[in-house]
Amino acid sequence: RQTPWVQGLDVRDCRDIAEVFHDEVRAFVEWISPKPHEDEIRGLVVERITQVIVDRFPDAEITPFGSYGTKLYLPHGDIDLVIQSKSMGYSDKHTVLQALSRTITYAGIASKVSIIAKAKVPIVKFITTGEYGRFQVDISINHVNGIHAGRIMNGFLHDMRANLALRSLVFVVKAFLNQRGMNEVYTGGLSSYSVICLVISFIQMHPKIRNQEIDPDTNVGVLVMEFFEFYGCYHNYEEVGISLREGGYYYSKRRRNWLNPAKPRSLSIEDPADPSNDISAGSWAYQKVRATFAGAYEMLTASIYLQAMNFKALQEGTMTPLRGGYHPEDWSVLSSIIAIKPEVVNHRQLVLEVYESQRLHQELGVAPR
Repeated sequence: RQTPWVQGLDVRDCRDIAEVFHDEVRAFVEWISPKPHEDEIRGLVVERITQVIVDRFPDAEITPFGSYGTKLYLPHGDIDLVIQSKSMGYSDKHTVLQALSRTITYAGIASKVSIIAKAKVPIVKFITTGEYGRFQVDISINHVNGIHAGRIMNGFLHDMRANLALRSLVFVVKAFLNQRGMNEVYTGGLSSYSVICLVISFIQMHPKIRNQEIDPDTNVGVLVMEFFEFYGCYHNYEEVGISLREGGYYYSKRRRNWLNPAKPRSLSIEDPADPSNDISAGSWAYQKVRATFAGAYEMLTASIYLQAMNFKALQEGTMTPLRGGYHPEDWSVLSSIIAIKPEVVNHRQLVLEVYESQRLHQELGVAPR
């Protein structure tokens, strides 16, 4: 486990630990955000997969969506693709999924190809081989809701005043959930779509942001803590659900008939792309997620409190640290809830090697950007 984002973080000009934490969150977001070469390689992998599928199904149109479209993916995040095809729509769904699975396997671009046929949206799931970056890919057929939802999310990302705060919270929360295996709906966790909606709602409904009392983009550290506190301790799950429409509001779950008596404290989020759909209804283990959010707030609070005392003592000259005073790792608050596993760093290195080899560029006949 590592904290690579703190390298180069200089806390000497910070006035207090809140400013240190703000700078640390910004450094984390800068480190974890997709680099240009990483996004380019993902694009080339999508292009190669598209070639393989269109060779077999000439009327297929392949579109990336989800985090790939919003550029809010983690370094080892999935690539979500949807195929739009009339010929596939006319055929038996299971037969089409089998044919798609065979096509990808025979092309030699993937290992571990599997079919998730009984999911709400059936998918073909696979991992590309090392020479194609070892990406996890999910492909669905004629399920266009994801494309529409992606356009709406990009609209929020483009139009919201608090763009930096929004992106920062999404990356922190996604990394936090991913580390704990709570980032998939089929395991009861939260999808990336739900996380983005939670963050947008949090910013929309935050009283000090609404009243323009604070600039969210210069208070990112505080907002990270408040996000975990609000959804971990205070949000009224029994009574209300979340809507992003009309600048954001809460609706009565009972009036919408979205209150599940068996799980009255479940999360409810209206789908921005389809107001009749509750996108978090499948997150059956959300109470565990909520408790983990509350735990994150407690850990961050404890870390902030300890670091604030140390920082004050250091400024006053009453503490002499062993490593010379301002080593960035000594002042990390975010490391109390997030650490980067070596396999994430190794995967980024693999993608860099794929880029530098230019093998994919040559195969597709394109020049590096």
